[in-house]
Amino acid sequence: MLEFRLDKESYVPFYRQIVDIILSGVSAGTLLPGERLPTIRDLSVKLEVNPNTVVKAYSQLQMMGVLDSEQGSGAFIRPMTGNLLSAEDKARALEALCRDFAGRAQLQSFTVEDVIDCLQRMQKEPSATERGA
Repeated sequence: MLEFRLDKESYVPFYRQIVDIILSGVSAGTLLPGERLPTIRDLSVKLEVNPNTVVKAYSQLQMMGVLDSEQGSGAFIRPMTGNLLSAEDKARALEALCRDFAGRAQLQSFTVEDVIDCLQRMQKEPSATERGA
C-alpha cells in the first residue's frame, strides 16, 4: 500500500499533496487499477487533517478521471482505458498542469526558463528505468 505522508512545512496545500501522492502512486505502478484507497475518515485521521481536505483531493482526482467513487464502497483507482479526452480537453488539462507546475516552481524561486532547461535536459537523458536502475 502507498505511504501517505504530508509535508507540514510545504507551501503546497494538503489536498494538493494528497493528489500528488496518489498520482505518483498511479504513475509508478504502486497503485493499480481497481485498488481501493483509504476511506476519507481513515485518511483524514492518519494525516491529521480535516476530512474536507481528503474530500477535496478525492473529488479533484475523480474529475481528473483517476478515481471512481462508489457510495458506501469507497474510492478506487480507475482503470486507464486509452485516451478519453478530446483534443480541446487535453489542451485545457495541459495548460492547467503547466500553470500549476510553473506556480509551484515560482514559489521555490525557479523561473519558467529554469524549468524548461531542466525538462529539456531530462528529455535528452535516459530515465532511470531505461538505464536499468
